[in-house]
Amino acid sequence: MSETTNRGKVAILHQGCVPVYRRAFFERLSTTYDTPYHVFHGNPPSNTSLQAAQGPFVFGNTKVTNRELKLGKSIIVYQPVVFKYLFGGFKAAVIGHEFKFLTNLIILLFSKLLRRPVVWWGFGYRKALVAWQQGGKPSKKDKLAKWASDKLALLGDGYLAYTDAGKSYLVDIGMPPDRVQVLRNTIDIEEQIALADAEAARPSAEIREELGLMPDSIVLLYIGRLITKKKIDLLIKFGLEHSQVNSKTIEILIIGDGAERAQLVSQAQGCSTIHFLGALDPSDPKIARAFRVCAAVVIPGFLGLAINHAFAHGRPVITQKHDFHSPEIDYLTDKTDGLLLSAKDDVFCEELAEYVRDEARQKTLAANALKTRENLRMDHMVRSFDTFMTGLLEKSDSRDVQAR
Repeated sequence: MSETTNRGKVAILHQGCVPVYRRAFFERLSTTYDTPYHVFHGNPPSNTSLQAAQGPFVFGNTKVTNRELKLGKSIIVYQPVVFKYLFGGFKAAVIGHEFKFLTNLIILLFSKLLRRPVVWWGFGYRKALVAWQQGGKPSKKDKLAKWASDKLALLGDGYLAYTDAGKSYLVDIGMPPDRVQVLRNTIDIEEQIALADAEAARPSAEIREELGLMPDSIVLLYIGRLITKKKIDLLIKFGLEHSQVNSKTIEILIIGDGAERAQLVSQAQGCSTIHFLGALDPSDPKIARAFRVCAAVVIPGFLGLAINHAFAHGRPVITQKHDFHSPEIDYLTDKTDGLLLSAKDDVFCEELAEYVRDEARQKTLAANALKTRENLRMDHMVRSFDTFMTGLLEKSDSRDVQAR
């Protein structure tokens, strides 16, 4: 562990819960560095499909009961941790950059009054996702929300952004560059690499039999939440309309669960080449086996950490080109380790069919995806987080000494 002075605990409030994919990050953070981080968490907000990790946890944490207030189609989440933050020996806070978490705004206010450093953790910018889903331009509400988001960002003492694009945006709106740290955002790549390595020698025929696949079909994989913005319906449409390419059968594996499952199963019409495997834990070897036999991971709509997951297994990612992906889209290089195909659905299906026909291209993109994963290891994210927070705390201590 690094040698750091105990300056008081750092409260972390992010996403309202500890998502399954975030657990390894907090574990690595607490076991590698001495800064006393403490995570406040509850159940996932009801308007998300996040899957919460189950304790016990090795990192400092407090489980709370999140309270929700519905405002039309939106919700406000209150986490009862303000008293604990004010009187629990905390010296700083890291909060998520989302309007729905009322507690974060309260903690921001008290932190400014008490001269405690407060740091945002998020994209670094806001996108009008609802407008994109509805096929329109940003509304006045979206524009107002973006303006307010920018103003809030500048009230922080720092910002932990996912990508260089997020940092560039923050600097453009007036945040000093030294107050922004690019973390990247990743899953436990090391765990996934180990799973991939464990399945590398397993015969493809054995895996295909286990997953109910044909011996020589071309397999496309979807992995993630079954929700509207992912546009899984477009992948199913492709599977129904392109059952064969170059005399080879195309099969589609869908791993995940969510609000759209029943509708998607109905759309698939019992097609024998479209397989729903349900939700699987990221550590389940069956996921690694699905990656092993697929030609690509295909998520036509909103794309996020599935990029990291796919690259960990050396598989290219295919999606539509638009401006509303999660920041992780910056990790994908078009035509190198993945493909950004047409935003027009019919053209997307035609271009996907072209990829399926081209086995040489599939091998090239897969090889490059394997190389890209080296830039997405969690050690970088953990080190960047602690280095930035340690430096911020040191500056805060220095200011306190000068003020005395």
